[in-house]
Amino acid sequence: MNKFFIVALCALALANAAPGGKDSSSSEDLRELAESIRDKYNTTLLLDIMKLIDEAKSKCPDIEDKAESVMEEIMSCADDIELGSDTFCSLIKKNYAKCTKPARDLVVSCLPEESKSLPALFEKIVVALIDNACSSTVEELLELFNPCALENDPESFDSCKAVKNAVQQHANKMPSKSLVCSIIPKAKNCAKTILDNSCKNTVTRNSVNKFYNAIDVATKDECDALNKA
Repeated sequence: MNKFFIVALCALALANAAPGGKDSSSSEDLRELAESIRDKYNTTLLLDIMKLIDEAKSKCPDIEDKAESVMEEIMSCADDIELGSDTFCSLIKKNYAKCTKPARDLVVSCLPEESKSLPALFEKIVVALIDNACSSTVEELLELFNPCALENDPESFDSCKAVKNAVQQHANKMPSKSLVCSIIPKAKNCAKTILDNSCKNTVTRNSVNKFYNAIDVATKDECDALNKA
């Protein structure tokens, strides 16, 4: 159990830290899928992501070998965790930062200077979401998946167009902390607009807003100065 949840939490970081694989056919299949999505849905998002991944890999050509070593460190950290009488939530809180540090350091080493502070910022967000999830009721967690939010096209709202425009303007660049901090309040406004127009139950709206507020609190100190600049 301890190995399962730590490795699961690290999977996303490692996926970003180890772009590309040794199987060229898989890479070609992914590119074909990206081109198909571009043609069918008129979006180059996946192609843009792949381009950024290629740029990161060129900066760290030995990233695949390093990722294997990082995974070993993470597995060793997970093996050393003593379950004891702790709850699942308390185990994650106690060990997440420590056991994901090797992956975080690897990601930082492959990022350009303007992006090196992002992993630490994202870690604060993840920890805040974990804390919030652990203090939420089952009903509040289930309301995060309420399909009411899918009833309206996000692009029909100006607040959501602002998020899309901000992302598209930086599609060919590695994101910086400044960019992420500027998008967070826009994303919150977009979500609030969708909820207010599509979800009539206050429990649903409050549940989702609770998680966005947790992100606000976690990023406030680092983002406030940047957003005011």
